[in-house]
Amino acid sequence: MIRHTDLNLLRILLTLLEELSVSRTAEKLCLTQSAVSKQLARLRQQLADPLFIRHPKGLTPTPRARSLEPQVRTWLAMADEMLEPQGFDPATSQRRFRLALTETCFATLLTRFLGPMMSAAPGIMLETKSWEAVGLPMLGKGEVDLAIFPRDNDTRAPHPFHVSSLPKNLEYVELSRDDHVCLVHDNHPVLTREWSLEQYVGLSHLKIECEGSDAWLLDQVLAETGHQLIASMRTSDFYSAALLCQHSDLAFTCTRSFADRISESHHLVQLPLPLQMEPLSNLMGWPAHLSADPAHRWLREFIVAQCQMERAAPSR
Repeated sequence: MIRHTDLNLLRILLTLLEELSVSRTAEKLCLTQSAVSKQLARLRQQLADPLFIRHPKGLTPTPRARSLEPQVRTWLAMADEMLEPQGFDPATSQRRFRLALTETCFATLLTRFLGPMMSAAPGIMLETKSWEAVGLPMLGKGEVDLAIFPRDNDTRAPHPFHVSSLPKNLEYVELSRDDHVCLVHDNHPVLTREWSLEQYVGLSHLKIECEGSDAWLLDQVLAETGHQLIASMRTSDFYSAALLCQHSDLAFTCTRSFADRISESHHLVQLPLPLQMEPLSNLMGWPAHLSADPAHRWLREFIVAQCQMERAAPSR
């Protein structure tokens, strides 16, 4: 049990667990490396444990340090909530928010609200993580404050990716809807032919692995028609997929909003999917216990408002 340990020590411990580096911890907390090392020495003395073992590439947490991480996260979240003035003033707040996003949502949704948010709340700190590294279990434990990720509405989607599969300890709201398109480079031979389902499935496809799987709604819908995609390559990086399609005859299926971001710069042409699927939902989800926190409520409402403004704006 930690006794007589102030919040600053706990914040240093948590940041060390996240960064696994004294220098990066010092930079993140605006401290000197010497100050972080001294505080780490205090923690080691109070907890009677080395906490971290040094090796050439950084720090390795001891089992004791790892076991403390969930408790420290909870205590610091509670402290932030208690110390935040009632009503929350974004103009003066220095609150830190941890967000997890998929790669496509970084490109299509974060860009909608980041600039306005930095203007409205210049003192807050946004820390972003990859949704792939976080996922629903860590979101439910409160290891991030909120996440933006897609889920299918089509009843044919695999259950883990359907909106109905979200756990009860999460709250969520829909930020946008998105359909899918097929991308090929602007000199692709298929562009000289009449576009059809047979042409689509006859292409060599680059498949994306998302949340540990490359099987998704599209595969199920195609199977119902007696077809399947020929996967000539697999990757987990959407931007790399776009670059590879630019320089080969591979085809790449992705959301329309992401395609709109990268088609022109990568000399790609969008082709409509020659089959019917319901658009997916881009959701913003958060742990239910944060719903009443004034700062968190402001963050959610700000993001929703900015996304609604973008959707209402006339297309250019």
